[in-house]
Amino acid sequence: MSDLYDTCVFIDYWRGDPAASALIDVARKNPASVYYSTLSATELWQYSGLGRREEIEYIALIRFFLKEAPLNTTEAIKAGQWLRPLSRNMRMKLTADALIAATAEVNGHRVLTRNVKDLKKFYSNVSSY
Repeated sequence: MSDLYDTCVFIDYWRGDPAASALIDVARKNPASVYYSTLSATELWQYSGLGRREEIEYIALIRFFLKEAPLNTTEAIKAGQWLRPLSRNMRMKLTADALIAATAEVNGHRVLTRNVKDLKKFYSNVSSY
């Protein structure tokens, strides 16, 4: 089983978090052994404070060291089914987490994140770093 890094791994890495830095080191030593959700790119690039240096670093990571775990219809349907019983507000709050969790489940990945509580609402193979 391989790992899928959640968006917070990238954010924590940029902030200098040692645990997130260790995860990025794993990816750098073993290119294409670790995955990221394409939704993480959306989450990172929507941040209005994203600087050019951060953008360059993120692009390098996702183009050269991490393997893309794309969001397809199968994953979107699974996330939608998980979200269906929730209130509209909760669906809006948790859509990205459900899509990342569905991507991991469909492709057999473990999710590494600091957002364990929300992702575990949908998928059990989630671990903190």
